[in-house]
Amino acid sequence: MNEFRAHPGPQREFIRSPADEVLYGGAAGGGKSWALLLEAARNVDRPGYRGILLRRTHSELRMSLVAQSHVMFGTRGVYNAADKVWRFPSGAEIWFGHMQHERDMAQYQSAEFAFIGFDELTTFTERQYEFMLSRNRNTAGIKNKIRAASNPGNIGHAWVKARFVSQLAPYRIGWFAKQGESEVRAAWGTAGARTRQFIPAKLEDNPTLMESDPTYRDRLMALPYRLRMMLLEGSWDVGFEGLVYPEFDSTVHVIDPFPIPPEWRRIRSIDFGFNNPAVVQWWAVSPDDVMYLYRELYHSQVLNSRLGQMVHSLSVETTEDGQISAERFEATVADHDADGRAELSQNANMGTVAARKNVAEGIQEVATRLTIHPDTGKARLYIMRGCTVARDPRLAANKATQTTEEEFSVYIYPPGAGDRAEKEAPLKLHDHGMDAMRYAAQYLRSAETFIYEPNTDAAPYEARPGNMPI
Repeated sequence: MNEFRAHPGPQREFIRSPADEVLYGGAAGGGKSWALLLEAARNVDRPGYRGILLRRTHSELRMSLVAQSHVMFGTRGVYNAADKVWRFPSGAEIWFGHMQHERDMAQYQSAEFAFIGFDELTTFTERQYEFMLSRNRNTAGIKNKIRAASNPGNIGHAWVKARFVSQLAPYRIGWFAKQGESEVRAAWGTAGARTRQFIPAKLEDNPTLMESDPTYRDRLMALPYRLRMMLLEGSWDVGFEGLVYPEFDSTVHVIDPFPIPPEWRRIRSIDFGFNNPAVVQWWAVSPDDVMYLYRELYHSQVLNSRLGQMVHSLSVETTEDGQISAERFEATVADHDADGRAELSQNANMGTVAARKNVAEGIQEVATRLTIHPDTGKARLYIMRGCTVARDPRLAANKATQTTEEEFSVYIYPPGAGDRAEKEAPLKLHDHGMDAMRYAAQYLRSAETFIYEPNTDAAPYEARPGNMPI
């Protein structure tokens, strides 16, 4: 398609990406649909090439991709409206499809496509997406690709964010392998692993639209806060009304891991659970009072007696000469449940601090830490990417939140609660990591007022990573 080229910047990076799966997503007007069409057309001169572009409903398909395809492909191929397919002189084909209902997946049961593109991926279910992965195959010697474009929001917001946005820094390509019902980060070149990439899009990345419709930005600016953040700023962290922490931005507050200086303070925070997940968080605190979540256990159906062993086993570090030693913690701040704290103390030799339970005060403290300071340009609370260990296959199978970072986009006040007030409390759903985080933040704010037992962490067994009885 010599007459159409990708714009420099994110759109061009999307076209050039070597990853197996790529999401080009974020703000409205970033040229996402055009990028999908360009990528679909890459191999139309190759005999045997077949690609497909998908929207959730037929009407969405007809009004967007199909209409735009006539502008791009009109002089190069022939369109069959009955079959919704472009055919090119080489014999290559680009199909258009939709899956309004999950049962519609059956129509692709025997299909093969070297290229599969999803427009507005968040309108699809995770099951639909994963099913189409099995159709990504060909015998034409062409690299198989999955490409998607989407704004935040809609029914698939949570799973799309978890699969692409939360797992990787923008533009970075990661390897992922299946482990039970979960997918985990894998080393480069791992056999059977697939590569994945997230490329953010902004309105400024599409100069064609900016020039042809200069008032489009103004119309986006006039939207209500939530829609404005999603469609103008491309924020993936405002997926639900009434968010407790609208200050949280995963592109800012989720950072790559780094070695923690040995002189920094370290604390742990625990929210007990069994049917609901128990959450243990390991926090490092810099000399300028910035909190970094560097390790997290988020697991259901773990007895407190075993939880203590798991915490001991994970609370180790490897020195430069390869020796493994126990980390030292200033305090372990736990849910004030007396039985849970007593069990940790008796069975795991782990002294604890009773957490402060004023929810409104804790939320305010966390919100303050998440806010970017105008002088320093920094927040005072960050999460290290990939810090959650020993993921729970039960939570994965139920499509439940599996990390504190995932909870931010679903931790909300009751509908119709109005302005925040001290008497308001968030819904008691998806809040286990949120609670543990509050405990840590409130402890640090008032550490001098706490009286706690010594936290010796004298493990009665060899403490090595992975030695975690569940």
